[in-house]
Amino acid sequence: MTDFNPKQAFLGVLSKQYQVKPIRGTDVVALNSRAILYIRYNRNRGATRTALGKFWFGITQSEYERYRDQNLFIVCVCVFRAGEVDYLVFPCEVFDEIKRDIVLHAGQWKFNLLKTNDNRYLLQISNKGKRDVTGFLDYFDFSPREVRKHYLPRLGDLERKVETRDVCPASKEVASLEQELLEASKDSANPDRFEKALEKLLSEIGFDCLRIGGPGETDVLVKEPVRFIVDGKSTRSDSISSINFARIKRHMNQNSGEFMVVVSVGFAPAVVRDAESERATLVGIETLIELLNIHRQHVLSPFDYVEILREPALITSARVSRLQTAIQRHEGLLRNAATLLRNLDFQRRSMDEIKGRVDMACEQHGQGRIRREEIESLLVFLSHECFGLLRREGDLYSSRFLPAKAVERLKYVIRKVCTQSLGEGHNTDASYDGLSSTHF
Repeated sequence: MTDFNPKQAFLGVLSKQYQVKPIRGTDVVALNSRAILYIRYNRNRGATRTALGKFWFGITQSEYERYRDQNLFIVCVCVFRAGEVDYLVFPCEVFDEIKRDIVLHAGQWKFNLLKTNDNRYLLQISNKGKRDVTGFLDYFDFSPREVRKHYLPRLGDLERKVETRDVCPASKEVASLEQELLEASKDSANPDRFEKALEKLLSEIGFDCLRIGGPGETDVLVKEPVRFIVDGKSTRSDSISSINFARIKRHMNQNSGEFMVVVSVGFAPAVVRDAESERATLVGIETLIELLNIHRQHVLSPFDYVEILREPALITSARVSRLQTAIQRHEGLLRNAATLLRNLDFQRRSMDEIKGRVDMACEQHGQGRIRREEIESLLVFLSHECFGLLRREGDLYSSRFLPAKAVERLKYVIRKVCTQSLGEGHNTDASYDGLSSTHF
């Protein structure tokens, strides 16, 4: 899947039939003047005994309501592997019915899509149940709703979640980290389970941490790159109604932490107000899972998460969305580096010539111009002998590779650096190949 971008592949197919106009990157696009598509994608979280795949999606309320009256469609891209992708397309009037059963959390409606062993798709809503949505698989009718309503696929009835006493003994399958976080946050009889899940998540997103737990101690101590504590509050209810912030603050001081974070299923309004005055950060479990999914797609620095976590009060979707700034900046740099590589050849060229060629390419592709200072910085970076991509002779630059081979060289060097620095046993190719090739 290293050379595969599911959103771009989908939009590439649509562009053969429609004029595709980006509104917000590849997340929100317009098809001529006929429809707005809000596109989300997720990779398969793993097969189970009863399902071929499981996918997590979150629809942001502000985005949805902004475009709802413009013939809006929600497109859920379910990626198994490169070339094996399913598309479920929900017109907004259908999603209006779906979201009635979803509790809005951190500004998003969140749900799972399950592909069963008999190739049906079920939309699963936490603590509610499942709907059969197979009819919306590859439903690419973007005509106005007045025309479409007569042959809209049927949305399956909500199959209510079975009460715990009626559930068969649990499977011995290994749960995904997301599933374990959701279940452990509700398992108040086993607080150690929630502590272990939190430690695993924090480690995965780049923190050096230690689970401590026990009476009079914090649950998880994050040691690097910034020292802070994390306390998990599991509860069977939908929100926690009280927190002893004085005790947590004492744990923070005992461990020389800079700030304190409390994680739970949800928080009562009074607890949120107390957290603001006590300078504590509150994180809902769904928001924490959202951070995990962001990390798995973009591999951000732990410092990026520190900026989100150190700010007191409840973390909202608006605060999480600030991570998009770091993501967009990095993706912009990769895109600009790719543009530069495509517009260099074996001829020695001055900075003015290179800038002119790049400006012309940007104009042809509807891309904003790249600042001269950024081009100069990228030229220095790509001509470093570690990469060996460019040849520099005084103030003149030329490529040492054809553009396609330059990309191969860059990917090779990144793989080699990661393999040698991290050692064997680390899955470096999956992360770094996907990061580099997506934009090249």
